[in-house]
Amino acid sequence: MTSPRRSLESSYARTLLPLAKMWRRAADRALSDMNVSASIGWALVQVSRLGDDIRQTDLASELEVTQASLVRSIDQMTAAGLVERRRDPADARVSRIRLTAHGRTLVTTIEAKFGTLRHEMLDGVSDEDLAVALRVAEQLAARFAADRER
Repeated sequence: MTSPRRSLESSYARTLLPLAKMWRRAADRALSDMNVSASIGWALVQVSRLGDDIRQTDLASELEVTQASLVRSIDQMTAAGLVERRRDPADARVSRIRLTAHGRTLVTTIEAKFGTLRHEMLDGVSDEDLAVALRVAEQLAARFAADRER
């Protein structure tokens, strides 16, 4: 017989992946409404969040894509005037990515759209419940990070 705690753990774990997928699809729709592909939109947002001059390899890692996949997206973003790619002065083999003014403007619009999405999806969730959910998510993230380092 399963204990109430094990049952809760199982139910909680089963909701995480579908919920993450639903959240991602909703964010992708928000990008699509702006005529921005998901791959370009997420890359721009990550460059903004991680800071200008991010190494291309670090961006690929954050986006969980291959270097080859990212190169195509960066080529498209560069052609659209959204980012600049430059060589690292300390190591010419390393490419660094930086948002242009146009890219920053687009990211501001994307982040505002994501903010609206968050507000709509979390409307009606109490501050207390949201704080607990955040605490649990942060604890899980820390445990997974520690487990990955082993």
